[in-house]
Amino acid sequence: MRKGALILLTLLLLSLSISTAAAQEDSVTLRLSRDFGSGFGARIQGTFSFRVTGPDDLVKVIFLIDDETVGEDSDAPYRLQFRTNSYSPGVHAMSAIGVTADGREIPSNQIHREFLSDSESSRITIIILSSLAVVIVGGYALVNWIASRGQKSGGTATVSGLLGGTICPNCGRPYALHIWGPRLMLNRLDRCPHCGKWKLVRRVPPQMLQEAAEAFETKGSSGAVIDPPLSDEESLRRQLDDSRFTDSG
Repeated sequence: MRKGALILLTLLLLSLSISTAAAQEDSVTLRLSRDFGSGFGARIQGTFSFRVTGPDDLVKVIFLIDDETVGEDSDAPYRLQFRTNSYSPGVHAMSAIGVTADGREIPSNQIHREFLSDSESSRITIIILSSLAVVIVGGYALVNWIASRGQKSGGTATVSGLLGGTICPNCGRPYALHIWGPRLMLNRLDRCPHCGKWKLVRRVPPQMLQEAAEAFETKGSSGAVIDPPLSDEESLRRQLDDSRFTDSG
């Protein structure tokens, strides 16, 4: 009894598998591809193409929009191009019918899309681009604020930033590297927020930043005038000038 039931179940599964394979072979599949235009999920505008695949004995495909024939193709691969502007804005149902060599007609799946007008498509595009611009500008502003803010620790300003900090070669003050500074080899072209000069700088260790901040605050609190560091040429010229007043003995 059990053996007979097992055989019956096997035959049933085999029959179901054969039926499924036969159905798949006789099916016509409709796809939609964008050639030029806009696509916002199920909302489209522009030039698109129908593409159909089906059984080997397929000889013709009829394309339909809202159950009305819009064209046909008798050469594989079966394809038809159309423009959404040729139809009224709104939701449309697209389908196809495959015709086999023996005259059978096989309907395809249906695709539903909302056709947009040019003005509506432009409006949605502007909204998306504007939102993207707001996100980018807001993100830059937030990152710049995080990178530039100073934190007080033990009475001495410390530099904090996503990229670390550096010391300005012009004024000698430490500051946080800006994320928008272009990277050039091992250096980064950045603008000092203190003196406003653009310089090629490198990231320096936190200890050096701390020492530079402390030295600057100490010198500033003493009432001394804080001069920017001298260049190599200026330093050499000053040494030559000072040597004239040196007693050689």
